[in-house]
Amino acid sequence: MNEQIKSYIEKILGISVQFHHWKGELELPFYITERYDMRLAELDDIRCIFLSPKKKLNQIGSLKKQIRRIQMEESLPVVFVFDKMDCYHRDAFIHAHLPFIVVGIQLYLPFMGIYLQEKYIKEIKTSDTFQPFTQLLLFYWYYQQENCLYMNDMVKILGCSAMTVTRAFRQLEETGLFETGKTGVQKYLKGTEERNVILQQLEDALSTPVAETVFISKKELEEGTDISERFLSGNSALIRIGKDAEEEVPCYAVNKKTFHLSGSKELLNAETQAEVQLWKYDPSILAKNGFIDPLSLALSFQKPADTFLKND
Repeated sequence: MNEQIKSYIEKILGISVQFHHWKGELELPFYITERYDMRLAELDDIRCIFLSPKKKLNQIGSLKKQIRRIQMEESLPVVFVFDKMDCYHRDAFIHAHLPFIVVGIQLYLPFMGIYLQEKYIKEIKTSDTFQPFTQLLLFYWYYQQENCLYMNDMVKILGCSAMTVTRAFRQLEETGLFETGKTGVQKYLKGTEERNVILQQLEDALSTPVAETVFISKKELEEGTDISERFLSGNSALIRIGKDAEEEVPCYAVNKKTFHLSGSKELLNAETQAEVQLWKYDPSILAKNGFIDPLSLALSFQKPADTFLKND
């Protein structure tokens, strides 16, 4: 995170940024140190303390008390650092004159006379998490080289109705990180930030693609499905990408809507059965070389989406 913050501030403000351990942290009470990662920051010749919350924030009044206690150790400006922020928290912090940085999005550093707002994240109005098809569309966009997705193309590639694509476009647009428009009669969706920034900002809206897991006879699975309908998942996929994992039984991902075989809820025989994950969306759309995509793989393990991405 330090490198991301450093790069962002240096890019936006054109100043030098350095981070150091802050000795004053050792004198603070546990109820403060357990809540934040702390760093002493030097923004050119201005020193301040950066706080990255580890858990849900307290109310503004409590935050001000925490700041006063921190400044008893050293009288420096205190800056909160977030990876995302909705409009309600943004307005509350600005009203209370509490400095903050949302990496890749916004700077509010009143002690330096700086208030730069690029974008803020709107509350996702439709639900706490994305609909499965919206998540599928987001991941498809993430893996593409082109920033724009066109409505007609998505209907053909994803095998769905225009209404379904329209709902997904709308839900992504409501995050404030995408915009929609038209080229002639063609409707498009376009990201407004760099793809890794968008992925990080939307992490809380993502969920596991796995709806259900069953165990099925390997023979029945091989005879009852085509190889193009099942894809290595779970520990089988981890082993395939070189991760340290144990494969008790082979694991596959399939599309729940089209899968017709039935199995047991528990593993009964590790020698004869395979694990089958029934997915909320079609894994074949994002799969490559016989195994599932890295974003969906990470979420199937309840890990951050970028866990298994290779560094570009």
